[in-house]
Amino acid sequence: MAIYVWFILWMLLMLAMAAGVYALLARLISPTVVQWMLLPGTIVSEVACMVGTLITGGGIRRGAGGGGEGGEAAPAGGKLKALGAVVSPMLSIAAVVAVLLTAWTLLDKPVIKDFVGIGIPKIALAQSGPGSVDAAWDTLWDQAHNQVTLVHRLTKTLASADWRDWRVPLFVVLTLCLAIRIWPARRPIRPTLIAVGFLAGAIAATGAIWPRFASLMEDLWPVLTYVWTTLLLALILTLLATGVVAMVRALSGKTTA
Repeated sequence: MAIYVWFILWMLLMLAMAAGVYALLARLISPTVVQWMLLPGTIVSEVACMVGTLITGGGIRRGAGGGGEGGEAAPAGGKLKALGAVVSPMLSIAAVVAVLLTAWTLLDKPVIKDFVGIGIPKIALAQSGPGSVDAAWDTLWDQAHNQVTLVHRLTKTLASADWRDWRVPLFVVLTLCLAIRIWPARRPIRPTLIAVGFLAGAIAATGAIWPRFASLMEDLWPVLTYVWTTLLLALILTLLATGVVAMVRALSGKTTA
């Protein structure tokens, strides 16, 4: 059961990090440009949201005002409105994860195989049981150290990758776009959190019913580690870019620091 708890915890942290990266990018440049930059993830996320809206009785309305939006899911009215608001982000997250796993299955060998090597820490499975406060504090700092190691390993992996192999740029770009859009942007926050709770419950229930599900979770740790590290590196770079832009604007007199 512990592996499910930690898998859910890291998934929640990944969703939070993806939301943060998307929000920072949307502040740096227009949200429409961000959606085009993350086009593969945008397509998967938005189509899944539209499907969720349609199956709960909603519809699709055309974007108005020339903002570049092609269409937007319009939730159903009445009692189905609340259901549609939860089902849409739930399908969006599930669809993005499914495409990520598909990309990993078909394209991962030139990248993740080199990334998750001998001696490279995975994000914690936390095998140890409850201990003292000092032990928990040491574990926390060990994990913080592991994050630096993971980012270092990712940069080395990308620098040494054979970019002439078409699978490498395709997998790296596709994973980045999908990882950031794993958070259903432009959806109400409360229904999205409820959807995340339902997905977490579904994972735990599946583990209780299907004993072999635990081994499947262990097999997914390499791709989970890679996606987590990709988001972590994206967050670091986005924060740096935000700081640089703020400094430039302050020096040019356009705004205060």
